[in-house]
Amino acid sequence: MYNYYRQCSANHYPYTIQPGDTLYNISQRLEVSLERILAANPGINPYYLRVGQIICIPACLPNYTPRIIRPGDTLYKIAREYNVSVESILDANPGVDPNYLRVGQRLCIPSGNGGSPNCGETVTAMQEDIDMLIPESSVQQTHESNYGDSTQTTSVIMVNSGQIRFDAVPVNISGDYVGHYTEGKNYPYYADAASGGQRGINVKDNFGVWHSFGYRVPVT
Repeated sequence: MYNYYRQCSANHYPYTIQPGDTLYNISQRLEVSLERILAANPGINPYYLRVGQIICIPACLPNYTPRIIRPGDTLYKIAREYNVSVESILDANPGVDPNYLRVGQRLCIPSGNGGSPNCGETVTAMQEDIDMLIPESSVQQTHESNYGDSTQTTSVIMVNSGQIRFDAVPVNISGDYVGHYTEGKNYPYYADAASGGQRGINVKDNFGVWHSFGYRVPVT
């Protein structure tokens, strides 16, 4: 067995060639582009890899932070943790499926604050616009008048770009409510009267806007 020693530079880690390895399947398995692997290993012959040979695998580009997916992680949760946008994480990790993250999967998190230096100002402006529009909505005014003082709350168990789940509802509800609701936070709500198998729940979001969600209870 060959054992070629190679000193890997900072932000790289060594990988030992195994039987059947090719640079392509290594790049797919370790989620690193073939071009970056070749650039990290000058002089390597991609058609003549030997078992036991050590190559260097680039981790993340400079100014990017490696992050290993843990149980319960979502891209929105990670984006909030690092104060970046979900879009910037997806741009830095092409090929990542935001609805199918695997525990142990490695992501590269870009530096910055949400991908926009004016992120905080944008959120403030959005809130000001919403505060002006709510009084013009009869639906919002009715919700607020009837249930604005309610102490009944529901917690958001999960929210991503495709679904949301409240602890007061036994099913996932389709829709992109990222930003409107925060995972683990409690929100005022009230339930509509059931009609057959159809149910409804109304929940106020981070901006003070009421959203109505319809769902069906699974038949057991």
